[in-house]
Amino acid sequence: MNLTLATLLKNALELKSSDIEVHPDYSGRFMHGKKTTAISGKFTANCIWKIIIKHRDEIEEKTPLETIDIRSDSFGLDTIVY
Repeated sequence: MNLTLATLLKNALELKSSDIEVHPDYSGRFMHGKKTTAISGKFTANCIWKIIIKHRDEIEEKTPLETIDIRSDSFGLDTIVY
């Protein structure tokens, strides 16, 4: 995920919850040290896809939809999406 997409998702999610964080240098499972941008909070990966669909025109101006590959992990009550 790039920083532009993460910021848009964070802004959309903050309408429901203020506990959303952006992690610009996240390295997830099986990434072998590679880094990407991620967001974390109390939401699901399905919720992220719904936001992407809802804002697809705005997102596609900055990032081609076919390049978006979302992965997620759950840590207790929070989810991180990258």
